[in-house]
Amino acid sequence: MNCFKEAEYKLRDYSAKCSAILSTEEQIALLEQESVGVRAATTDGTAVRGGGNRREDALLHNIALRSELQTAHDHAEAWVRVVDRALGVLSPDERLVLDRFYINRQKGHVERLMEELCIEKAQVYNKKDAALRHFTVALYGVVET
Repeated sequence: MNCFKEAEYKLRDYSAKCSAILSTEEQIALLEQESVGVRAATTDGTAVRGGGNRREDALLHNIALRSELQTAHDHAEAWVRVVDRALGVLSPDERLVLDRFYINRQKGHVERLMEELCIEKAQVYNKKDAALRHFTVALYGVVET
């Protein structure tokens, strides 16, 4: 495993994972509201060959979808906690550099960092490499050479 590449992927995916947490919470809440509207299945009828009725199918689909979304939510939340913990050991300048290069990258990010940190372009890249190395060690405990 190339730890540096994996760390870069994690930084690039960070915003999307944070968004996924909120998105899955909203979807689960909507499905919970919908499940209240799904009438309970009747138990006095004889099942038709091939399964239940539409109400049962809707209820089962709702339950299955909520379960899948909850699993995805829990996974994204755990993933973000791991990355947050690694980001937490970085200095403010290191976090700023990684944020500009990976998490919230925008056009002209190097020039903005040059202005904000009052350093030359080569120093920006040196800071990025050092910050990425520090983040990788915080994340994995080791760094490949």
